[in-house]
Amino acid sequence: MKTYFVVTSVIKNKDKILILKKGADDRNYPNKWSFCSGFVKEFEAAEDTALREIKEETSLDARIIKKGDLITAVDENNREHPKTWVAAVFLCETDSSKVKLCNENSEYRWVTLNEVKDYDFVPALAKDLKSLGLQ
Repeated sequence: MKTYFVVTSVIKNKDKILILKKGADDRNYPNKWSFCSGFVKEFEAAEDTALREIKEETSLDARIIKKGDLITAVDENNREHPKTWVAAVFLCETDSSKVKLCNENSEYRWVTLNEVKDYDFVPALAKDLKSLGLQ
């Protein structure tokens, strides 16, 4: 089982959070909703990765307001190649709600925490929220 290091950022604007729908050709979770996330590059701090991924995927300028716990999630959906994800989770804030998506995601929504349950999310979403004290 391979292990991957990623960041996940819950992006907040006023009383809403941003969710992104992964593209149909995403290699890990096609058409699933998620928070902004990405792989940590070699020698890159997780905080820098979070802000870089937010800018790349949404065009938003954001700031980190809280760091959550490191979480681990095992994905055994592909039995031939199961994966372990280790994620640094951040709560970020932005002053703008004007999102410009890159090609990785097909849709976005600004939702309340209560509305999150209405979407088909990637695994471990509850762990992300819990690590930030949001659930």
